[in-house]
Amino acid sequence: MKRREFIKYSVLLLGSSAFASDLKFYSYHINIIQEPFQSISHVLEQLFPPNIAMPSVHSFNVVGFLKALMQDPRVKNETKQILQDGVKWLNQTSQNSYMKNYKELTLSQKEKLLQQISQKQWGDTWLWYLMNYSFEAMFSDPVYGANSNKIGWKWVEYESGLPRPPKVNAYV
Repeated sequence: MKRREFIKYSVLLLGSSAFASDLKFYSYHINIIQEPFQSISHVLEQLFPPNIAMPSVHSFNVVGFLKALMQDPRVKNETKQILQDGVKWLNQTSQNSYMKNYKELTLSQKEKLLQQISQKQWGDTWLWYLMNYSFEAMFSDPVYGANSNKIGWKWVEYESGLPRPPKVNAYV
């Protein structure tokens, strides 16, 4: 199955799934200036390339969602470690292949590297986690800090079930 087909079908399956928890951390957009979030941002741009059919991956605040996830004490340390180690191993693989970090590669090199790591156990697992949490951020209720202005819901023409979480649950 091609990546675009996977995304299309995953959206349908995961569209209603949300990381609906009471995390105050999810309410902000972050500056992507530090690792591992800088590399994650570049990977997300490759996994969800800009096009006219889909809003920018950054408009969903996926990176902010992932950063909040890393700070959430309820998220398993194993999950946090996989997300951090994946970036470390991605950049090590990139250095071995191209003598550059992932974010410095051309689009073609980035695509080849993602295909290469997806064939490894750690890479497949890491990419699965990134995709899974990306979909959660894209389609969660905006009260939790991702899916700003309901952009994900508008994209797939989804109408929220009622009642929605009250504003007192907002994490701003």
